[in-house]
Amino acid sequence: MSLTNGVINTISIIAALISMILVLLIQWNIERETKERRLSLFFHIINVLVMLMFYSTSQLALYSSISTFKDHGGILRVLLEALILPIPVITIVYVLAAISYRSYVRPYVKVKGTNLVVLKRRRR
Repeated sequence: MSLTNGVINTISIIAALISMILVLLIQWNIERETKERRLSLFFHIINVLVMLMFYSTSQLALYSSISTFKDHGGILRVLLEALILPIPVITIVYVLAAISYRSYVRPYVKVKGTNLVVLKRRRR
């Protein structure tokens, strides 16, 4: 069975998205347990690096298991596609997901221009 570049990229993206969901859940649980409203920038950088690790590891493993690196343009091209090129995309996706996840998890909504806070209704 031969996997195309599109299939390999799709599998790698799915691995990165699963890791993003997991690290956001872990971050939320850590914030909730420590009652720390803001985690440092360091933790967000670690989350992006974990996503990059999942993406690049799955891509390199799939490329190396289906054929030689010469079939895909050489080892340097494969390393470039696995490690360097996805950094801007992963960073943008993580920032958007973290902001939307933060607003979804927040139990209240601030009313602009006032000191009022409206609690969200929880559906169970």
